[in-house]
Amino acid sequence: MGQPTVPPICPGRWRFETLTAGPRLRPIMSDSDQTVDPEAVEHVARLARVDLDDEEVERFTEEFADILSAFEALDEVPETDREEDLANVMRADEIREGLSQEEALENAPETEDGFFKGPRVS
Repeated sequence: MGQPTVPPICPGRWRFETLTAGPRLRPIMSDSDQTVDPEAVEHVARLARVDLDDEEVERFTEEFADILSAFEALDEVPETDREEDLANVMRADEIREGLSQEEALENAPETEDGFFKGPRVS
């Protein structure tokens, strides 16, 4: 009996090959071949507990391939160096007077013993 293999969770470039003894990464798609495997679409559908017929699997396979090609455009964006160090732009906390309990409950549709009362949840 061989070691269990992990199917791709979603279409991508790498997946874990085994679950035991130091999993190895291996490419599941080459750079030249950007097709998405219908088995990967079916696997994602099973994880999401969605039943897909053959026509839907084919359609989603094409759509996933389109999405991956759109992400490849990010590889073409040039890297830039940061010009300045980041600075905290948050203001300092200030203690201010808040609402009194009576003011907070003033517009509540229902209250009980000085608290908001909401619908019962089973």
